Amino acid sequence: MRERLNAWAIYFAGVAIALWVAAAILYLIGNQPNERLIALGVIGAVLFGLYVYARPTEVRDALTGRTVRYGANTLIAIIAFVGIVGLLNYLGNRYNVRWDVTANQAYTLSPLTANIVQGLKDPVTAVAFYSPEAPNRREAEDRLRDYTQLGPKFTYKFIDPYADPAMAKDFKVPQDGVIVLERGTRRENVFGTDESSLTNALLKVSQETQSVIYFVTGHGEHTLTDTNQNGYARIGAVLEAFNYKTATINLKTVTDTLPSDLSALVIAGPVQPYDPAEVKRVQDYITAGGRVYLMFDPQLEAGFGDVIKNLGLVLRNDMVIDPKLGFFGRAQIPVVNDFQPHTITKDLVGIDVVLPGARSVNAESAAAPNRTTTALFATSELSWGETDFEALKNQKVQLDVGADTRGPLNIAYAVEIAGEKAARVVVMGNSTFVANGNLDALFRANSADAGNLILFRNVINWLTGQENLIAIQPKTPTQAKPIILTAEQDAFVKLSSVALLPMVIVLIGVLVWIRRR
Repeated sequence: MRERLNAWAIYFAGVAIALWVAAAILYLIGNQPNERLIALGVIGAVLFGLYVYARPTEVRDALTGRTVRYGANTLIAIIAFVGIVGLLNYLGNRYNVRWDVTANQAYTLSPLTANIVQGLKDPVTAVAFYSPEAPNRREAEDRLRDYTQLGPKFTYKFIDPYADPAMAKDFKVPQDGVIVLERGTRRENVFGTDESSLTNALLKVSQETQSVIYFVTGHGEHTLTDTNQNGYARIGAVLEAFNYKTATINLKTVTDTLPSDLSALVIAGPVQPYDPAEVKRVQDYITAGGRVYLMFDPQLEAGFGDVIKNLGLVLRNDMVIDPKLGFFGRAQIPVVNDFQPHTITKDLVGIDVVLPGARSVNAESAAAPNRTTTALFATSELSWGETDFEALKNQKVQLDVGADTRGPLNIAYAVEIAGEKAARVVVMGNSTFVANGNLDALFRANSADAGNLILFRNVINWLTGQENLIAIQPKTPTQAKPIILTAEQDAFVKLSSVALLPMVIVLIGVLVWIRRR
């Protein structure tokens, strides 16, 4: 029997291996009946068993020979390598750890985004309507995955708008490549994958109500609708992006009480004095636990002396001169980076704020027991408060001992008054630092205007009690900086990569060949 099978043994082994390979391929393809796979495996095992029965000596020699030992070692090494790679892949999927080595950490979500995601009270789902062929699908998936790593209440899913048009219609998606953030019945569409767009939409969909910021008008203040250099149009856009609603109010026209939806009142750089009745209305609002941002520029008196005195502050009639930290050498435009510990300034460390034309603010030595007064930032020790405004016009300023105040000088204070409802007030000796013209000038001078914007936004966040929004704002995408090579450098790169490296490899090969001979 064995002799007769011996002639067919090699065919039995070949067919057995073929059946096993077929079973493996069908298993990888999927959707195959288990009975078929088992049948192929069993038939292959029977045929291979006949091969072993027909040629036992050949099988024994093959299993105990030198080639098998070496092959076994190789197989063990391969299995170990595959196991290590599999383990690394499992750990990589289970624990998402990345290192962002870009110059500006472009692929790392900002602390502001982390605060918002981690502070979600209700689950938010990002429904990404992207077809498989959408050009930004991979980018969108990577970005949304980053958001899910920040907190468990943010999840996402992808839907092909062409394969499921009914769902796209229900979400009112007009095109391929739209992300819809959904919280309960509230939805917000996002037409980009950048962090700024996603975070702003997340902020809007996660908040129950909008805080309303009223800007006082009627005395030459900066206005939100003014797109000229002295206007606040850019600030208005920033506030709206962070889900604030803005409005204007003329205190002369208020007949009874201030609006019920008032979250904070902003008085930005009046050039004409307020009527006593208007000032009293602001004082009464503060006494009742109101939130006010007062900004006054040099040489302009608005009639708020008693209000500021009641806060324990003094608004000096001077112009801050800082020859050490002047903006590009201009001493009348101090640059401040010495921030005191406070919620408003906690994320401004290492960031410059430019204050064109500022006056100093000082606190009284004795503070009221129910009042917390904190200086926000100061100028350098070489600065002073210039009181000779005629010398300022002639550009012949100098420190006059006895008349001028030596630095460092405080320019802004935050005051919190305890009560049934805590009042919060910020007094600042400058209002033009976020005017359109100054922000544009900072941008053109290659000096980031973000510091000025962050400071203003942080003040509003603190006044309205939304401290969780005080963090570094999302980064805007920037193009990679190209490397400019000289002609000599370009030639060196080409020669070293095309000729030098291959020559080194050839030389090493020649040396090894000579040594072995």
